[in-house]
This record gives sequence, C-alpha cells and structure tokens, in this order.
Amino acid sequence: MIVQSPLKRQHAQPNLRKVPKPDIAHLPSSPKKNGKKKAQKSGSQSVGIPKLKPGKIILATLILGAFGFAYLTHVFATQQLLLEVQQLEAEYNKARQQHDELKLRYDRLVGPAEIYQQAQEQGFINGGPADRVIVIEK
Repeated sequence: MIVQSPLKRQHAQPNLRKVPKPDIAHLPSSPKKNGKKKAQKSGSQSVGIPKLKPGKIILATLILGAFGFAYLTHVFATQQLLLEVQQLEAEYNKARQQHDELKLRYDRLVGPAEIYQQAQEQGFINGGPADRVIVIEK
C-alpha cells in the first residue's frame, strides 16, 4: 500500500538555475583525448618547456658571478671595518680608564681631607663645624 502525504506538493516548479551537465567527451579519462595528447607530447615540439640558448646561459652566469664578486668584496670590506672599529674601541676604553684613574687621583689631592691635613701641617687651627647657631639679641 502506498500512502501519499497531504503536505507533499503535487506540482513542483522546475529549477531555474542553469547547471551545466557534465560532458562525457571532455573528461580526462576519455580514451579519445588521451590518445591525441600522447601523440602530441611524443612529437618533436614540446609546448611546456622552452629551450634555453647557450648565450643566455653564459650571460646569466656572468651576471651571477659579478653579483657574487661584489657581495664577497662587500663582506671582506665590512669585516675589515669591524676590525678597525674594535681596535678604536679598545683604544678608547684604555684612554677612558687612564682618564678615570687620573681624575680620581686629582680628586683625592684637592679633596677636603687632604686640604685639612696640609693646613694642619702648616700650622692652621681647625675652627670646627661652621653650623653654629647665631643668636641675635634685641
């Protein structure tokens, strides 16, 4: 027994989208096309890979060689410059260290402890701290 649903439409409208149907002749598994393609590839002219002329290969090699030479020259010049910079930096650090030592020595010579000691040796009397309170009477 077959039962029909009352909700089912009796008259459905056709699909208005245009969907192309697959063409069996255009499929790659078709024996007709494969035979023709194999015949073309086995021929003397191939479409996929262009032939390179020896002159272009030599020119490309010379250009690459020139760029390689320029790059290597740049690398060696940079290394030489780095060596010079490192030497100058070492010289600068040595001079700065010598300057710091001389500055410390100078600061010790003109510092208050040294001045007080030399003043005492010459007979000066220490007046004590200078922060005495001054009282003003009215």
